[in-house]
Amino acid sequence: MPNGTKEINVTASTQHVWSFLEEVDQWAPLIPGYIEHEKVSGNQFTWKFRADLGMMQKNIVMQVDITEQVERSKIAFTLEGLNESLEGNGSFQLEEAAKTTKLKGYLDIRGKGMMGSVINSMMKSYVPETVSALTEAIDLKISQIE
Repeated sequence: MPNGTKEINVTASTQHVWSFLEEVDQWAPLIPGYIEHEKVSGNQFTWKFRADLGMMQKNIVMQVDITEQVERSKIAFTLEGLNESLEGNGSFQLEEAAKTTKLKGYLDIRGKGMMGSVINSMMKSYVPETVSALTEAIDLKISQIE
């Protein structure tokens, strides 16, 4: 299963990091290859990005449903491909540390159907690289507005 985790210490209060993450419009544009996103409802949005899968590049449109929000602690979501046979989930977890906030990003995206195993092998390095880049971009953006 193509998945990845990235854990970093953000030099900001847990409340500040939470305030940033609870607003999807602030972090959705930080995904590598971002094209656009659109809020469908309070807990649902579509995310369009260009994925560089080595020998192939694809525009991917995902439906993102926020499934859990625990204030200053966790945001979890599911992913469903709208133009590709993909599904998955992800989360951001926060933990207060001494003068910093430990931010843990997690992402799991997998192919479905007959082409699932082919898609999964192509995404084996893409997903960990993406969650790492997204989590680091969130840290950088928060440090710029802190």
